[in-house]
Amino acid sequence: MKRIFIHNPFFRILAPPVFGVFIYLLILLINNNVGQITTLISNQEVYVSIGLSLISFESMRLVIVLLQRFFSMEPKKLALQVFTTTSISVAIVLIAISSYFQWVIGFDISSRELWIFGTLFTLTTFLYNALYIGNQYLHLENTLRIEQEQKLRESLESEFLSFKQEINPDLLYDSLEDLILCLHKKTDVAEDLIDSLAALYRYQLVHRQKEFVSLAEEIQAVQHLIRLANQKHRQTIKWINKISETSSIQLMPGALITAVDSVIRNTLISPDAPLVFTLSQEDDEYFVLHHDLNDKLQMHPESIAAFQRLQRSYSVYSDRPFVQVKAGRENYIKFPMIMIEPLLSETE
Repeated sequence: MKRIFIHNPFFRILAPPVFGVFIYLLILLINNNVGQITTLISNQEVYVSIGLSLISFESMRLVIVLLQRFFSMEPKKLALQVFTTTSISVAIVLIAISSYFQWVIGFDISSRELWIFGTLFTLTTFLYNALYIGNQYLHLENTLRIEQEQKLRESLESEFLSFKQEINPDLLYDSLEDLILCLHKKTDVAEDLIDSLAALYRYQLVHRQKEFVSLAEEIQAVQHLIRLANQKHRQTIKWINKISETSSIQLMPGALITAVDSVIRNTLISPDAPLVFTLSQEDDEYFVLHHDLNDKLQMHPESIAAFQRLQRSYSVYSDRPFVQVKAGRENYIKFPMIMIEPLLSETE
């Protein structure tokens, strides 16, 4: 409620003098006494108008505060608010101006002057209520938007945590099947597969609680993934890294692994159509994973869902979007560069 303008101390102090002078000028215009403007500062009637404005504003504010304790912002109750504030405020103003004329000036106020004051302060109540209701609805709308943004952020953070902590069961099953096929005849290959599988899952388990890892660490894990996938695809998956400095680049744990795994599972791969990944940097905003498109007829739903979670999770930490651009027969997966501000040293 403190954010509504009628409760602002500056408004309560400054508005009555400004509006009181405005009311006084209107009365002069109505009575055709514009010449009295030259005595504006010394004229007692100016201060009477300011006092009446203060009485009007504060009485309306008090009525609104009392009504808001019992009623919400519904159309019928808003009509009750306008009627109540108008009736009480105008009645108090008319009593005050009548008392001023009777006890200060020494005679009763005329019906014409009473009608002028009543009309002006009735319009005042309408203006005051219109400004208040507009401000109230704007405040409620902003509050709803903030709540929606908070819920969206909580949802994204939940998906982000889910993305970091998930373990890829399809990769595990595929790797175990490859192990079964070569376990008895190719024990050295089986040992290499076991080492790669253990290293890959160890990396995911160790880094699942971290917010960021270096690109260098992620590339090592991706190479284990490619080594496992090459057992099935007969060494037709290649990896080319064109980024010289990878230790300073940060990304979400498992982001590059998820992207590479999704591409492998949804691409037709053969000796005649090998899959070549190329990692490069685009300015200071993105690093890019590139490969040629050769999509399967039926996409792997779990890997697509994991890739989509990755896209949404990136919005938690970066204002730039995680994007996938398909141009002709080429696919570009762009990872936003996450900038981490260095902490101040203890000596500073």
